[in-house]
Amino acid sequence: MQYMGGKVRIAKYLVPVLQERLKDKDTFVDLFCGSCNIISAIQPQQSCGLAIKAPNRIANDLHKELIALHKAVQQGWIPPSVVTEEDYKQAKQAEDHIKAFIGFGCSFSGKYFGGYARGEGDRNYALNAKNTLLKKHQNMKDVQFFNLNYSEVNIPSNSLVYCDIPYKGTTKYSTESFDHSSFYSWCKDMKNKGHDVVVSEYLCNVPEGWEVIWKHESKKDMRNKEGEQEGTVEVLMAPK
Repeated sequence: MQYMGGKVRIAKYLVPVLQERLKDKDTFVDLFCGSCNIISAIQPQQSCGLAIKAPNRIANDLHKELIALHKAVQQGWIPPSVVTEEDYKQAKQAEDHIKAFIGFGCSFSGKYFGGYARGEGDRNYALNAKNTLLKKHQNMKDVQFFNLNYSEVNIPSNSLVYCDIPYKGTTKYSTESFDHSSFYSWCKDMKNKGHDVVVSEYLCNVPEGWEVIWKHESKKDMRNKEGEQEGTVEVLMAPK
């Protein structure tokens, strides 16, 4: 499913880094889960004794319709394969899970109700969104979903907390403006309480007092005025 700011292009590079860091942890917390490209790829751990350890997994997002969608699919709801432009226009009055599916999955660049995405040739945005969402949820039957502000989530002890925050200086998300300074302070407070917190950002936005633990050359989701995807460097950073 299209989702602005989603990690679909770099998940295969980022997940192994998180998986390694999760080795000795009991819980994986995806604090800004979005379309769940990361948490859906987190696998059980295998110890040297070949024992399989399945970490608890918690997914949270402030977007209530998006969490309603994940819960609905987890409980067996099957999204539609076709969404017309008229369906798109009426979707804002639909139930939360339908609203989220259409608002993200059938919109230009995955921006929430950012304009109906018309498929070229045989491309069917609704069918693609349906298939990718159902595929991800095959590995998310045990995930606990929450719709809370990040600071309200109960973080279990011995957790790895992954935060895919709204990147500083980028297009605003569909929930509310994001206070980066307050978030960075919260992260350092969580570290002082013994939690392992890692955050995704652009390299150019890494604040003082943070260390880069992984980086990857990528391209921005939104295109510039010339219709080109601009290159950038995405990082995983942690408070020192």
